[in-house]
Amino acid sequence: MGISGTRLVVVGWATLAIVSAATCQLRLSEQASAAFIKADGGYSQYALNRGRATFAWRLDLFADAALSGNIFFMSNLRMLQDQVIHVDLFAIRFADLASTGLNLEAGEIELPFGNLGERRFPRSNPFYSLPLTHEHVTTLRSSDYSLWPSTPYFAIAGDGVRILDQGLYDLGVKLYGGAGMFDFWFALMNGMVSATSTYSTGYGPSGLNTNNRMGIIGRLAMTPLTGLTLGGSYAAGPFLKEGVAYNPGGGYDPSDIDQNIVEADLDFSLEHAALYAELFYNVWTFNEAIGSDLKAFGYSVEGSYAPLPRFLIALRAGGLRFNDVSVDTYNGTSFIQRYEGPWDHDVFRLEGALGYRLERSVLVKLVYQWNRTYRVAEDPADNVLVMQAVVSF
Repeated sequence: MGISGTRLVVVGWATLAIVSAATCQLRLSEQASAAFIKADGGYSQYALNRGRATFAWRLDLFADAALSGNIFFMSNLRMLQDQVIHVDLFAIRFADLASTGLNLEAGEIELPFGNLGERRFPRSNPFYSLPLTHEHVTTLRSSDYSLWPSTPYFAIAGDGVRILDQGLYDLGVKLYGGAGMFDFWFALMNGMVSATSTYSTGYGPSGLNTNNRMGIIGRLAMTPLTGLTLGGSYAAGPFLKEGVAYNPGGGYDPSDIDQNIVEADLDFSLEHAALYAELFYNVWTFNEAIGSDLKAFGYSVEGSYAPLPRFLIALRAGGLRFNDVSVDTYNGTSFIQRYEGPWDHDVFRLEGALGYRLERSVLVKLVYQWNRTYRVAEDPADNVLVMQAVVSF
């Protein structure tokens, strides 16, 4: 959620008041990055800044405090070149509840879905962006929930619902713990993994829940060997803002539309090599509203290797595939037509990155992003070159 400077000051003073009153230990850290980006100028949502060369920057501020032996405060503020401050993480954690080994977090929490982890942040992410599966904007408009598979105009403008909403933070509560090689999480939140209160614009200025139900997530992971973790997650619940939604021929109630998504992931590391993999199957239950459910299969595989001290080589491949539908929709204008085909275009992204650590706290990257869109008359020119410098302090 974006906040004004005044509200930031209020939040900052409130945090300091809590810290001072509890005489706790406060830990501050920051990550700052500057980047040069040049994309091809094709008609695509991946052609950043419409292909115009640009500089960009990002700042992450982390403030964590130990209020007592088992009560902790955690926060992360994020600002980009648009100078809007976003609160990603703002939570209180109660550790080892009643000596049971269970932990509880409440507030703006990191959602326990998938294995993105610290790769959310520039210092730990060998690439510039998040995986394609977290960034792709679909043809389902976020402004009025109408479907526009015939034109990419609204997706290019950012007016679309993602399947995985970028960094995956939301207002809610989660309970988690572990036993032996197993770890588990359960979360209850305002939104869903397709529309979180942190990134989605559908929540309005209040940031509060806009549905009469809440979303749920369950996750189970196992670590059978050192360096190897296998996990799986399931999430279900409404993901559209309540109110009137529009589709050709009439409206439907967004509260009747659910998201059901299941995913599996792998995390493996050995000496100087690391491998991350994730795949998911998602269903948006639109069948009764428009005549077809909107389904998608997504995957991401990422590997990195440090051949020499300070050097890092990384490669990532990811894609999305969408089911065919038969629905009444708009044909790129205000006219209605019967559409039969994929509700979004299948996409694939291959990324390569070279990293060099000037010192422990300074990383420079060279990243190239190769994008392909399928089942279209012509694949748009939308490859991207990025040079980025990251410092942590």
